[in-house]
Amino acid sequence: MEADFWLNRWQENKIGFHREDYHEKLLQYFPELSPQNGQKVLVPLCGKTKDMLWLLNMNLYVHGVELSRKAIDSFFIENNFDRPKETQDQDFTHFTHENLIISQGDFFKLNSGDQYDYIYDRAALVALPHEMRTRYSEVIENVLPTGGQYLLITFEYDQEKMEGPPFNVDANEVHRLFEKSFKIELKETMENVPEGPRLGELDKFKQKVYILTKK
Repeated sequence: MEADFWLNRWQENKIGFHREDYHEKLLQYFPELSPQNGQKVLVPLCGKTKDMLWLLNMNLYVHGVELSRKAIDSFFIENNFDRPKETQDQDFTHFTHENLIISQGDFFKLNSGDQYDYIYDRAALVALPHEMRTRYSEVIENVLPTGGQYLLITFEYDQEKMEGPPFNVDANEVHRLFEKSFKIELKETMENVPEGPRLGELDKFKQKVYILTKK
């Protein structure tokens, strides 16, 4: 799946994956991680999610990574931020406002020099086809130190019934990707909860919430 796929989705405003409210599982489970003021959280493939506002209100440093400039501009405009400071390096254009940075560029170019206390993933792993997930998991592993925690939300459904994204990412896949370097805890399994128009077309699907802790 090429970057142009997602850039076109934003340009054409085909963003059924975006939510106008905070994700209820973020509110329910992130406090279990016992975040402390000033710690850092990474939000991969962040779009313009309002979940970043909630994380900021937890007094965290929030770093979103996103391909689409339109998504980034929309986030700052729709949430009434002052114009962010813009800087650039060889891989990313960074938009900074106080404790928030959104970096425009290729998520896979994050390196181990970037370290975070937490990662929040509502719609990143499930947006990636199978062949891209190992690379994604390697980035996740590299940017979390021992004890770092990863709040992950996935979907399980019959992939033959719908062409992703969002893709089916079942428990076996989560363990394949992460069990070598993480303790994996399944927190909750829900069936057929409302989660975007595409999943609503399915007769049956599951949403799962995991907390992964770096070994």
